Amino acid sequence: MRIAVVGSTGVLGGQVVPRLIEHGHDVCPLVRRDQHLRRFERLGLRAMRADILDAASLERAIRGCDAALHLATAIRLPGPTSDWALNDRIRREGTANLVAACRSVGALRYVQQSIAHLVADGGNSVLDETAPLRPTTFTASAADMESIVANSGLDWIILRGGLFYGPGTDRDECWRQLARTGELRLPGDGSDYISLVHVTDMADAITLAATATSSRLTLSIVDDEPVTYATLFRYIASIEDAPDPRPGGPSSIPSFCVNNARAREFLGWSPRISTYRAGFA
Repeated sequence: MRIAVVGSTGVLGGQVVPRLIEHGHDVCPLVRRDQHLRRFERLGLRAMRADILDAASLERAIRGCDAALHLATAIRLPGPTSDWALNDRIRREGTANLVAACRSVGALRYVQQSIAHLVADGGNSVLDETAPLRPTTFTASAADMESIVANSGLDWIILRGGLFYGPGTDRDECWRQLARTGELRLPGDGSDYISLVHVTDMADAITLAATATSSRLTLSIVDDEPVTYATLFRYIASIEDAPDPRPGGPSSIPSFCVNNARAREFLGWSPRISTYRAGFA
């Protein structure tokens, strides 16, 4: 297949592009800067200049493609960012532009990166993709994005990733550094749950979704074991030979536990880094 990748230079896109190449696909990275054009040329790829917020450039860039992957974000991790407005535009306006471009050029397969904590309920019940969405101020644009995709008429798959960690995310290194300096704090009392996913496992899922026989599915891409912040941060502290983290830190995401059963069933995917223990060790 010829596959257009929007967000090809990001943390996730940088993992997805080489996987698609290894699977024999003709990969068309969409980029905004000359330096990225040259970078992909050195890899033997013909990148196309386009901006997800420029509808005309998208249509030109993906002409001749069979599929499009929307992996673009504008979030600096971890911690607060001034880019929420841009990220909201990418989710809403950018998604509408890419969907329209796909319909125009006949690229029917569409894969959308989304977020698993859209269903976060603040509790410890294990949820799946049928759980009602509970968008917050910061995640409402992701719910809108999913609605645009679901009503696109395309052959779509939405992949809701857990909280990313791993190469390029900065999240795990930030937590490790805070542990080493004694500054790692539990959000609240540490009893809230999170569902993690290693960025390499998310990339595997995106690669499978590009050619999956199933379609019009929303799937949660998370590891096998939701974990409380207390358990996770104490584990990180132990492997860094640091003191146990104290409670009282800020909490930015409501507690959420999500399972990956549907991704296993419909995508044939399973996490190679199945728990935080393997990922952080």
